[in-house]
Amino acid sequence: MAENLENLENLSDAFDLPVAESPVAKEKLVNRFALVTQFMTWPFLYVIFHSLFKLRINGRENFENAKRPFIIISNHISFYDSFLFRLVLGFGTAHLPLRFMAVTSFDWKFLNFLASVGIINFVYSLFGVFTVVPGLGRSKNLKKAVDIIHAGGNIVIFPEGSIVNGGEIGLFKKGAADLALRTNVPVIPVSFRAGPREWLRKKITVNVGEPLNVLPGRSIDDVTQGFKMSVGELWKGV
Repeated sequence: MAENLENLENLSDAFDLPVAESPVAKEKLVNRFALVTQFMTWPFLYVIFHSLFKLRINGRENFENAKRPFIIISNHISFYDSFLFRLVLGFGTAHLPLRFMAVTSFDWKFLNFLASVGIINFVYSLFGVFTVVPGLGRSKNLKKAVDIIHAGGNIVIFPEGSIVNGGEIGLFKKGAADLALRTNVPVIPVSFRAGPREWLRKKITVNVGEPLNVLPGRSIDDVTQGFKMSVGELWKGV
């Protein structure tokens, strides 16, 4: 909590700095701005989510004890689970900001409409979200993620690549494993699982696993399979 407040107090200094000369320096500025916006959303998200959902969070201490920067990998059940991470971390967390990897093309037509009128990009810029471009190649798409980690930011990746809400974990893409091997930072697996409604509120269970340390030299395929297994075990452990 004290660390967050110190960062908040230093925010004004960030805007007085000269234009950043390196990608890492630029990401440090984005991190400072995203820290403020994400910190301020907690009361609003708390009221909204606890009004609409019955939220249960298991394993939060795994975040509290984690060394940063780190990578979070999670299944992706809805557009709102990105916002849920703010409540999962808790009000006084020292792990802000989270920098989410995202896309600008969606399966849901309404989200594509919001993207076409600039609302998605506005929200992304407000909260420090960075995008990847399908077909660009893993190395180029991961460059910003590597810079963010070197700047001290924590990355959130949904390895399924899209929303999967059919009652199972989807296939994992290789980006998260590649990033973990490139940066050698801890990886924290998380699972979201939606349940039945209870008194008009839908039940959502979040399970946070212990940090994983990826050993250098392992193949991307092997690490990807291990990530899927870790998230899947958390998902089944409800």
